[in-house]
Amino acid sequence: MLRDTAIAAQEQLASLRDLLRQRFPEAAPLDAPSSGVLPSGIKPLDALLPGGLPCGALSLFSGGVSCGKTSLALAFAASLSHEGGRLAWVHQGGFSTASARQAGVCLESLLAVRVSSFEEARRCTDFLLRHQAFDLVVLDWPGRGGSSKAWTRLHRLVTGSSEALLVLTPSLRPADPLRYCASLLLDVQRKVSRGKLELSLGKSRYGRAGEAISLDCPGGLGELLLMPEMPGLGQRWHDEVG
Repeated sequence: MLRDTAIAAQEQLASLRDLLRQRFPEAAPLDAPSSGVLPSGIKPLDALLPGGLPCGALSLFSGGVSCGKTSLALAFAASLSHEGGRLAWVHQGGFSTASARQAGVCLESLLAVRVSSFEEARRCTDFLLRHQAFDLVVLDWPGRGGSSKAWTRLHRLVTGSSEALLVLTPSLRPADPLRYCASLLLDVQRKVSRGKLELSLGKSRYGRAGEAISLDCPGGLGELLLMPEMPGLGQRWHDEVG
């Protein structure tokens, strides 16, 4: 019964796409962000994404504890900072400046903001996006939370701007409102026994949704040292300094 329902839904979606192509033949799929991208420097990852993190959009990296999503975010941060860009990182205490330095991030280009609740995180992110002083804003939130209204506001603030908003969260429920507000959703899993990160593009406004790749650890992530016994950043752990 469920299989028949799923097949029927797919057929209806295919019919709708065909109808849209017929009615609007001049329309073309959006295959690249209009405001550009922020590359990570990891070629397979950038190829899976539309060349990097899309600017003017909310991107979401989702996965379990120590799955590697923070390491991926640090790769984007390091690449951006070496190009002279500026970034802000909003977190609840799980961010390590020493680990960021080890990953190659220029700390002079980084503003780290520690918060104690989702409401504080939302308000800080709201302010940072409206201030438009940063090329990348990372919201690293270890728990679930946030209403559809809150996520929609952040989505609207970043849409069409020159900034990129990256949200890091645990694995989300299928109906979580953040899924609907994100322009791009990357599911991250870590296969410790195989020494790999499994990345699946669960959603993308820019095509290639449904595709997946594997990255070797640590080789596929350059200097990032992934350690299965360490929680959080998945790297050599340091207490927060500074």
